[in-house]
Amino acid sequence: MSGKESLSLDEFATAPRRQRQAASLTADHAGDASLATPQSAPASVAIEDRGKGAASTEASKALRQMKRERMKGSSHLVNVNLDRDMKRRLKLASFNMETSMQALMEKAIRQYLDANGF
Repeated sequence: MSGKESLSLDEFATAPRRQRQAASLTADHAGDASLATPQSAPASVAIEDRGKGAASTEASKALRQMKRERMKGSSHLVNVNLDRDMKRRLKLASFNMETSMQALMEKAIRQYLDANGF
């Protein structure tokens, strides 16, 4: 398209507008009513919102309960600072043994505690 050509609105595809629900108030009373009382959502929309809220509340409660059940038998985490060489050796050992670094650390700690009588 060159600089001299211009497009008109008829050349663009547009979707038709949605029809709004007819208001029960007439046009001359609409201004007075909007100033006197706040507009509220239709009853069906409010009921749907409450239903969604109740469902999300129940879902969040179920999720919290599921997490609690999972945490009952869960292990507790311990952070260990390793230097670069130790981390590289641990990673290489886990790769060669086809096991996780965590499993190797757990086994090493268990052996240490057993050897020292704890």
